[in-house]
Amino acid sequence: MVGMLGSLSQMGEQGLLDAALYMSGVSGSTWCMASLYEKANWSSDMKQIKVVVERLGHSSVSLKDRVWKLKKYQQTNDNFSLTDVWAALLVTTIVKKIDESTLSNYQTCHDKDPYPIYTVIDQDCKYEHLLRETFFELTPHEVGYTLAGAFVETSSFGSIFNKGVLTTPKPEMDMTYLQGLCGSALADSEVILKTLKEWLKDMTTLKDHNGVQLLSTVVDLQLCQYSGCDPAPLLQTANELLEGKTGLDGCTLKLNFKGKNSIDQDKEIHTVTSALCHSFFDWHEDLKASDFEEVDVFVKTLHKVNEKLPAHPLEGASNAYNEELLKKLNDSVKREELQSHDGPRLILQALKLYNNIIREDETHLVDDLNDLLKGKKMESGRDLRINKDEWVKTDLKSRKQLALGLQLDICKSFFSWFPDLKNARFYISEFVEWMLKSIYVWGANYNFLHHMNASDLGQRLLKRKTTHFEDAGLLENSPYMSALRAEREIDLIISFDFSAGNPMETLTETAKECKKLDISFPAINYTKTDKDFYVFKGLKKAPTVIHIPLFNVANCGSELEAYRDKYHTFQGAYSPEMIEDLMKKAGENVLNIKEKLLREIAGIVQQK
Repeated sequence: MVGMLGSLSQMGEQGLLDAALYMSGVSGSTWCMASLYEKANWSSDMKQIKVVVERLGHSSVSLKDRVWKLKKYQQTNDNFSLTDVWAALLVTTIVKKIDESTLSNYQTCHDKDPYPIYTVIDQDCKYEHLLRETFFELTPHEVGYTLAGAFVETSSFGSIFNKGVLTTPKPEMDMTYLQGLCGSALADSEVILKTLKEWLKDMTTLKDHNGVQLLSTVVDLQLCQYSGCDPAPLLQTANELLEGKTGLDGCTLKLNFKGKNSIDQDKEIHTVTSALCHSFFDWHEDLKASDFEEVDVFVKTLHKVNEKLPAHPLEGASNAYNEELLKKLNDSVKREELQSHDGPRLILQALKLYNNIIREDETHLVDDLNDLLKGKKMESGRDLRINKDEWVKTDLKSRKQLALGLQLDICKSFFSWFPDLKNARFYISEFVEWMLKSIYVWGANYNFLHHMNASDLGQRLLKRKTTHFEDAGLLENSPYMSALRAEREIDLIISFDFSAGNPMETLTETAKECKKLDISFPAINYTKTDKDFYVFKGLKKAPTVIHIPLFNVANCGSELEAYRDKYHTFQGAYSPEMIEDLMKKAGENVLNIKEKLLREIAGIVQQK
């Protein structure tokens, strides 16, 4: 978000922004776009950038306002999901605003600005390997599948359709939700639970109420599963507060971890939390009054978080939890006499890598895993092997995210690599299917293609009543596909790359995907990854791509790695000093490459 603000600021000052017809964003850059497009024709005087920078550095959104925003989502969104929670409670603390305008409002007030394109991906299509139907875009006029060519009017996105006919109109999503949808890659279940804890602490007038104390204790127990802390004191408090209360099955509620492993403990907490949310106001009728409406919003939110964040075998779980899973899988593989089969060994090695990250002795496991992955590719052709040099340089949390993504990628391609295991009566088959089903549900929305008769679209997509969308950066961390939509006839793509890790990865992955989809894209050949300006010439129908990595030797010199470390992805809102520094670095790129950029633009104009 901040990198894009710095780049656009200098593009405007240097008179380069007027040449852009479209502005397409993914993940954090969509937060920048949403903030700028609040003002009509913002690119005409560029003052809006200063307004946004001031807001990011010095404003805040109160917890009370965030809670009431969440309440509105609960009341109006039939498909209320973790995206609503993430957008209302967390994204607003970073972008420092609750924006209730809608994307379709942009239609008539931005005739002097680049046309904005927000991008996400269809989570279901991604996991079903429907690559053409995976890429999704949202613009002021239409929303839909970029490459598949299926669209609906933006104001009707979220409404109920049947066979292409609008049957039940629903309100259009607002820009706060849209930012939560586009920027969900940072979403983390532990962060959400910590925010719920903060919310409870803010209920100062009710802090001594038994019901609120019980809610607080249950949230603490869930957090305990992430930190691995001793749950004994919390168990005693929870059982005292649960005394005499019964669950949904009529049995007395009581937590007892004695002799149970981490997996079973987590299931028990999940069961008690479900019963608590279901029966809370039967147990505490005094909190039903309208004066305590905030408690009702909290209970509904906790219920949704508990429902949509089931015990996950990998992400955020305590070491003991993962060790139990490893043991269970290992024992099952031995019983089935599969220990020499590469399939189970690959799954086990991936789990071991994730489980050993916090011990910081996992580098030898990278070599072992890469050996097992040799010759294995995703359906898109992407090589899954880990670059060991980059792994060593990456921070701890980024390693965990990479390892988790790798495990899910392995599971998604598992049966295409090992078809002999698909129908066998092995635990490994059940495990892989369970892993894929345990992926968190985000961005639930009514499917406007439901029951459509369209033979050129994936039929599984047409059968779904709802679809699920997520941050496009989880697949491709740059919105090239939106620029490659045939109808747009793009001649030049100026790519400002703000990704962590290898700044050329998005380009090489896009080139592979384009080859598979038969889309024209320039050949990506380079020798160094630390330059500030790359030109990949388009031939025939392919556009030319100019690629500008955020940090490079031109604007960082010998401090290149220091800057990459300082502005790593997984941290909260930046300080005013960090914002100023980062915007300066992003702006320097534009100043340094201005003349080269003008020459490339002139060359393309001459060709036309």
